Order: sequence, then C-alpha cells, then structure tokens
Amino acid sequence: MDHTQSPEDAAARFLDRLSGSRRLLVAISGGSDSTGLLIALDRALRSRRLPHSLATVTIDHRLRAESTAEAETVGTLCASLGIPHHIIAWNDEKPKTGISAAAREARYRLLANAAREVGTDLIVTGHTLDDQEETVAMRATRAAEDNLGLAGMADATLNDRRFWLLRPFLSVRRQDIRDYLRQIDIGWIDDPSNEDRKYERVRVRQDRTAIDPDAIRAAGVERTELSRQAAAILRAHASSYAALLVKLPPEVIDIQSPAFQHALSTLCAVAGGRSHRPGRDSMDRLISFLATGRTGRITLSRALVERRKDGLFLMRENRDISPLEIPAGETAEWDGRFRIANRGEETLLVGPGQSPPPLPEPLGLAEGIIRHLNRIGPSVTAGKAIVMRAGTSSGSLDLEPCLPLFDRFLPAFDLDLANAVATLMGRKDYCPPPFNPY
Repeated sequence: MDHTQSPEDAAARFLDRLSGSRRLLVAISGGSDSTGLLIALDRALRSRRLPHSLATVTIDHRLRAESTAEAETVGTLCASLGIPHHIIAWNDEKPKTGISAAAREARYRLLANAAREVGTDLIVTGHTLDDQEETVAMRATRAAEDNLGLAGMADATLNDRRFWLLRPFLSVRRQDIRDYLRQIDIGWIDDPSNEDRKYERVRVRQDRTAIDPDAIRAAGVERTELSRQAAAILRAHASSYAALLVKLPPEVIDIQSPAFQHALSTLCAVAGGRSHRPGRDSMDRLISFLATGRTGRITLSRALVERRKDGLFLMRENRDISPLEIPAGETAEWDGRFRIANRGEETLLVGPGQSPPPLPEPLGLAEGIIRHLNRIGPSVTAGKAIVMRAGTSSGSLDLEPCLPLFDRFLPAFDLDLANAVATLMGRKDYCPPPFNPY
C-alpha cells in the first residue's frame, strides 16, 4: 500500500497536529528537501490561517567555498516570503577524519543555539522518505541491539532534553518535492557532496536495493510497543538506590521476553553511563548467562550485572572511573552518570566514593553490594573536605543523574521507556512532544 504524501498534504497534516500556537524554526540548506518544506509550510499556514509562525536558519558548515554565497541565496528566498532568516557558521577547526559525524554534531548544536535566539523549542527539518530508507539501510549493517534501527528516524526526537526535532516529510519522496518546486517555479541548490562516494550515505543511496516503506512504518510501531512494554516492566518491578543501583526481582526475569530483554539492555546502558545499548553479541552473552539460572556476575558496556538469589542487580562496573575537576560556577558530567553544578567558590574534585554511603534499611543489600556501591558512587571534595558522597546532599552543588541513552537524542518511540527510567533514577519526566493527542 502506498502511504506516501504530497508535500502540501504532509505540511498541512503536520501543522494540524501541533498543539497551541507554535513558533517553528525551519532548518533550510537551500537544497530541494528543505526548500520544499519551507514553501509547503508557508503556503499551508497562509491558506489555513493557523496560529503558528515560521523562522528559518541556515547552518553554513564552511566545508565548501560556495557555502556562504548559498546561505545568502537562501536568505533572499526567505526575505521574499517575509520570513526571518538567520545564518550561523560552523567556524570550529574541522577534523581530519570523521567529518560527517562532526558536522552533524555541530549542526544540532548550532540549531539549538538558533532556536534559543528565536525563542522556540521546535526545530523542523526536511528529512524525506528517501533519507529514511537510507538511514534504515545504513543501520541494518550495524550490530544494533534487536535491530531497533530498522524503525528508522522518528518523526519527533527530543534533543538535549529541550528541543524537539520534527520531521514532517518522512512520508514524502524527494522526487515529489522537486516536482512540486518546479510546478511553482522555485529553484534549489544542488550540493555536489551529495554525489561523492567517499561518504557512506552516498554509497548507500547509489547502491542500495529498495526498502519497503510499510516495513519501516511497521518497525516504528513495533519499537514503540516494545518500549511501552519495557516501561511497564520497570514501573511494576524495578527499584533503585541513589541512581547507583537497579534491582529486578527474580520473578520478573524472563529471557524469552523481548520486552524484558529490551528493559535489561536499557538498564545496562544506564548503569554504565552509555549513550547506546549493548550490541547484540554482548546481550547474547548476558542472556546465555541468565539462562544457566546460576548466581554470579557478568560485565558489559561498563555495567556489572550480578545475579543473586534475591534478584538481579545492575551497577556501574568498578573500572576506568576517572576523577574530574569542576571549577567554581561550572557544570560538568562525571562518568556519564551524574551532572554536577558547582555553586560554591572552590574547585570541586569528583571521583569514586571514599566512604560508605548511607543506605536505607529496607533495601536489605548484601555487604558485597554495599562495598561495590561505595567504590562506584561519586565522592565530591573541595580541598581535603568531603562536600558530598552518594546518597547525601550539599548546599554548594547540584547533582543530578545523567541518562546519556536518552538525554542527547530521545526518539519519540522511546519516550515512555525514557520516562520510566527517569522516574526510577529520581528525575522528572522528559518534556512531551508538541502534538495534539489523536
């Protein structure tokens, strides 16, 4: 079944879904996809008299000599539409390797800066169904846990816990966008790097076989449901202490359940302070260990998983935990597990615990686990004085658990699961997407 949409229909549907009165920052490079997105959104807003407004930004990566002039050309188009336009240049020194990944990170950082300037938390990008298929093809070659990447890009992704990256054109073909622009006599800029085979995405685009869009859509629905079921497991059964340990009772261990495996891999990433779940090979080792039914321990992704008679305990592995200095007035992340804001006047040193943390009696933890928590928990000192250790608080600093798996990029597929983990770790829910409920 063909579920593709025209640019006009996709833009109208997207705008109709938005709740309240919203300001949208449209990321526009001048290529056909982002140009078609801007034009379709602008026309839909004008014809439907919706309460939303547009602003635009072009990120000039300064990777080609023509990029600055192209950004100015985009500005001319936006001015003709009466839409504010901002140009932000990536002026940092460019790496000799990994330029695509570095440019991507810079782009999202600069987009967030632009969103702050225009007073919005909604960033709209022109990713198309073609981009979606390329993304799925690229992810299929990687050892992703349970092939979660086959769901592709979510139509909404939370960036840095604040900015929603919205993709209205994931059901729109690039050729349809170009046909649309030709019909209304609006041109676009072709970036020659889009044909350069030194980039993985270009090779995938030119070499890949067709991918069924319905399969991608079904994978997205399946991933959302898997995350919902994993969240239900955590809410019903998981307990934690000071964001250092998560316990699952024996009765919830079900290695045949995809939802349990998904919850478990998520907790491993959280315990290890990782931004990605363990790979399939690592999870296979863990599942094989659990299948024996024996007590013992195993490590993966910097996490320690210990099975005892009274349940499964997940903690940070006691290895490669480096100290960190935080100057007065600054905020930093330690070990991928805690974000610490130094509100005092002295430099803080954060490292593994120096004295046993106070533990509440109801947990009934074994002495071995208590000793381990002491070794992996944060101890914060100023000079020779201990300012704070795990399980305590201090007026001179703010300490909050980090969740790198979700904090940087949180696809809407995983929002329910992310909120369940946040609650478990003593954090507030992530902000909801800006859409009306169906």
